[in-house]
Amino acid sequence: MGVQSFFIAAVILGCAATLEAHREAGLMGEQCLRCLCEASTECNEDAGCSSDGPNQYLCGPYAISYQYWKDGGSPGANPSDPLDFEKCLNSKPCAEASVKGYMQRWGQDCDGNGYIDCYDWALLHKAGPDACSGSWVQKTDFFVQFKTCYAPVSKFN
Repeated sequence: MGVQSFFIAAVILGCAATLEAHREAGLMGEQCLRCLCEASTECNEDAGCSSDGPNQYLCGPYAISYQYWKDGGSPGANPSDPLDFEKCLNSKPCAEASVKGYMQRWGQDCDGNGYIDCYDWALLHKAGPDACSGSWVQKTDFFVQFKTCYAPVSKFN
């Protein structure tokens, strides 16, 4: 019984470690980032900033809000520059640092399939941590475009 219990415990710990590893945004591959970018603005690096309604001031190729940038660790922050977040989000590498920081902070199993992957990050990117499990987000143009981009890649992951 002792060896069997040890083996079961090791398997459970291994699965938990794997699940936690999938949560880390550092494991977000380039293809996942590319598809998030494509679904957001067709990866338009000249997208700039625009307002799509109340609390919808979004910037850069990933269409990121100020709060998202803050939650993502405020990369590129400069206390003496009131436009620091706009400058960051309009720079693809800085915006990607924000996306990774956001996913690291809020990563969760949004689609309820038992693990955290790029599909969860897409749902989280579009809907945020409190609404990413809602069925509405999977019907958005963003998510449809994301799946079209990422589905061929996910078959090999």
